[in-house]
Amino acid sequence: MDIKEIVIEAPWGKIAVKLWGSEADKAILTTHGIMDNAGSFDDLIPLLPKYFYICMDLPGHGKSDPLPPILPIHSADYLLAIKVVVDYFQRDKYIYMGHSYGGQMGMLFSRLYPHLIEKLILLDTLHFVTKPADAFKSVMITAIEESLELDRKTKTRSPPQYTYEEAVKKVMQARRNPISERAAKNLLKRSLKKVGEDKFELTIDQRLKFVLSPLHDNRYAIEVLKSAPLQCPVLIILGEDSKILRSFLLPVLEHLKRQKCVKIVYVKGDHDVHQVTPERVAPFVCEFLNYNKSKL
Repeated sequence: MDIKEIVIEAPWGKIAVKLWGSEADKAILTTHGIMDNAGSFDDLIPLLPKYFYICMDLPGHGKSDPLPPILPIHSADYLLAIKVVVDYFQRDKYIYMGHSYGGQMGMLFSRLYPHLIEKLILLDTLHFVTKPADAFKSVMITAIEESLELDRKTKTRSPPQYTYEEAVKKVMQARRNPISERAAKNLLKRSLKKVGEDKFELTIDQRLKFVLSPLHDNRYAIEVLKSAPLQCPVLIILGEDSKILRSFLLPVLEHLKRQKCVKIVYVKGDHDVHQVTPERVAPFVCEFLNYNKSKL
């Protein structure tokens, strides 16, 4: 499968995109999770059918420029970035495949622009994390204070430097579920900057530690899902050993299970199963992609 890199100009800078396959084929837009990049799909895509895969680095990830400094990052910023990429390729329809936060963005984007998305694939994700109403104040205060503290630290400290081996180990272990060495190296191909003899810095925007998302409880989330429902076939693949997000979203999960357009499957693995053991995920994605007239 042919692979090439392009850069798309956005209002704040460049968006890096890794392309797989021929532009003559149907397009699949992929978005990764927070702190990852387009490399998170490197081992999954070769196992999938012939499509034109558009793998973007979200702003502040991989080879893409960060969003403008000072202000915290909000999910709406990423919606804008996704729309920039969608508009650039000028396709009538896209299939959207997203992991973790990228999938949460897809859940929202597909309902804002239903005419653009013909199928949606969510990899170990469902919906933005919900918060009970009585947590509103503490969540907001924490976000404000932690963002200001992070800004102070980044102004007074130099970015940490690593040997290549140290960087691999950090990427493998700096998450709830450690990933494989191979998966870590796929990510580092796009997020490592050489600054000396065997000295590297990670290019990840540190503000990504505190990305702001819409604040709502499960009741509101379900009401919005009813008022702006999913209008395309949806495949949700969840890791059996992953507890990320689902404990917060059980009511939303139950609502999605009742939707005729939604199919939910479980595979052995954790939150990053599509990176670590993509062969477990690929058969379900292949079946979903190849079934043109889905009965979901």
